[in-house]
Amino acid sequence: MNDALLAQIKKLIGDGRYRVKIHAVKHMIEEGFSEKDVITSIVGESKIIEMYDEDKRCLILGHFLWNDKVMSPIHMVCDYSNRKLIDIVTAYIPQRPWWISPVRRGKSL
Repeated sequence: MNDALLAQIKKLIGDGRYRVKIHAVKHMIEEGFSEKDVITSIVGESKIIEMYDEDKRCLILGHFLWNDKVMSPIHMVCDYSNRKLIDIVTAYIPQRPWWISPVRRGKSL
């Protein structure tokens, strides 16, 4: 199921059928990455690392280039409740203490 869902998310985003929500924009400004970084991270080599079925959302891990030499992980929460449009609810760089690694949670608040 995750592979099919990710393929559908990638298709919709690749077709430009997405919205970037304000919480994602806030992280872009604070952390220094762009909408282009988010989009290329999702449509590139990405994977779903958590499912939130009750909310029809998932957490996607992708990577983007800060510059020619530095690659960074990035998390994106996508809402797929609308079959024709993806909402990128938030996007952020996973950091301690909340994340021990890009795929392993750390401390909860």
